Amino acid sequence: MKSEEVELHLRERLLRGDFTPGSRLPEVKLATELGTTRNAVRSALLALESRKLVERIPNVGTVVAKVDFGRLEEIYDVLEVLEGLAARLAAQQAEPQDWKALQELFAPSRLDDAAASGDLETFLAAIDSYRDTVIRLAEQDFLAETLAGIQDQAHLLRRRILMTPGRMEESLAEHRDIIEALVRGDADRAEELKRHNMKTARKRLRRYRDFLV
Repeated sequence: MKSEEVELHLRERLLRGDFTPGSRLPEVKLATELGTTRNAVRSALLALESRKLVERIPNVGTVVAKVDFGRLEEIYDVLEVLEGLAARLAAQQAEPQDWKALQELFAPSRLDDAAASGDLETFLAAIDSYRDTVIRLAEQDFLAETLAGIQDQAHLLRRRILMTPGRMEESLAEHRDIIEALVRGDADRAEELKRHNMKTARKRLRRYRDFLV
C-alpha cells in the first residue's frame, strides 16, 4: 500500500470517527496492520496533519486531533458566511433543471427513513451531495478552494451534530426549503435559509457541547 493509499484509508477512518480524539497512531502498528512501510505511514500522517485531522505531540507521537469548543465556534463563523454565499451564487448562476438530481434526492423518500432510523452515513452522503452541487454551480473558484481547505473539519463537525437527537429531521426540512429557493433562483432567500441552517446547527453545538467536544 503506497503512502497515498494509506492517507486515503486513514482519512476515511478518521472522518468516520473510527479513532477516539487524542488516541495515539503508532507508525509501526499501523504499518503492520496495513501491510505497508513505516515511511509510507509517516508520509500519510504528515499529509493528514496538514488537514488538521491529526497532530504531532513531542515525546508522544502522532495523535488524533482534538478540536476545542472555541475552534468549533470559529469554524461555524466561517462556514455560515461562506456556505450562505455559495447558496446565493448558485441560485444566481444555475438554471432550474440543474437542481433536478438534488430535488429527487431530497424528495420524500429514503432520507426520511434514514433520519427516522438514525442512518447517519446515508444522510451525510446526501448533505455532501447538496454541498458539492451548490459549490460547483456557484462557479466561484476561490470560494471553492477556501471551503475545500476546511472540508474535513466541517465534515467531522456535521457528523457530530447530526448525531444529536432530532437533528437529521430538522436538517432535512431545512435543506428542502433551501433547495426550493435555489430552484426558484431566489438568491436572497437561499442565502438566508442556508445561514439559518448553520445557525440551528450552531445552537446544537452549544446545547450538546459536552457530548460533541
